[in-house]
Amino acid sequence: MPVKINARHGPLQMGLEYRLFLFAAALAGIPPLRAAYRIADICGRLIFRFNRKQKERVIQHLMHAGVAKDRGGAIGIGRRNFIHFAKLLVEIVVSPRYLKKENLSGFVTINGPEESKRLFFNPGKSRNCILICAHFGNWEMAGQAYTMLSGVPLLSVMRPFDNPRIGEYILGSRVGGMHTVCDKRGALKPLLLQMKNSHSVAFLVDQHANAKEGVLTSFFGHPARTHKAPALLHLKTGVPILLMMPRRVSDDFKFEFIISEPISFSPGGNQEEDLLKIMQRINDETEKVIRSYPEQWLWAHRRWLDINR
Repeated sequence: MPVKINARHGPLQMGLEYRLFLFAAALAGIPPLRAAYRIADICGRLIFRFNRKQKERVIQHLMHAGVAKDRGGAIGIGRRNFIHFAKLLVEIVVSPRYLKKENLSGFVTINGPEESKRLFFNPGKSRNCILICAHFGNWEMAGQAYTMLSGVPLLSVMRPFDNPRIGEYILGSRVGGMHTVCDKRGALKPLLLQMKNSHSVAFLVDQHANAKEGVLTSFFGHPARTHKAPALLHLKTGVPILLMMPRRVSDDFKFEFIISEPISFSPGGNQEEDLLKIMQRINDETEKVIRSYPEQWLWAHRRWLDINR
């Protein structure tokens, strides 16, 4: 399915960004994996030191959420956070080598309730779900890995990339086989068709939503507006919701998919209350995992209504 990609920057800036990205990607793909991870570690530390704007934003958000008790603690987590995302670039480049059905079990383990494993990761018998993920761990490979582990086709909703050429590169590693993506604009019909065919759909719901698209929730004890589309689809179709958080375990392309219990709600007569209950449950489950591994979540983006407005 074609994806509309949103270009917010001028052509010269986008061209420069793309060339720099390709250069970094090429460097990431040349050395052996462990060496590439070590180089990413160094690069992440350097970026954290010199990109003061993003560094301060991450520190501010870590303290706002109460994950770091003081600035010193926030600096420590923030540095590891920058290293994490440098390593993510390495994984985007090398994932075609490793992300294969025949050897995926050597790189990915599933950790969560046995009921969820039986329902959603039982090839040939898996049922479809509304899959919820966050900008956590390696979410870029999560969709493809899910289809291989479950045997169920997946359609992921995405926002347009700011730089279309970088977006095309990343999409090349994100989609394939049974995993496709669609723009969030006008996504309702393809999503409903996908679910009608007993396929799964996926959302990233940890970014700020506007008043029309979101519902007012709490996240790390602060007000945050969360996208309500997954809850609307659940109430309309009855398809269960599953949270899946793809945590990096070690620097050898090893991951743990942390999954939740199946999340199901029966309509209570007040749609706004139902939407709030569902999305708050998702926020609570997401927050619980992020608190355990804070260095693997994208702290730099806008999330709360009482900061960076």
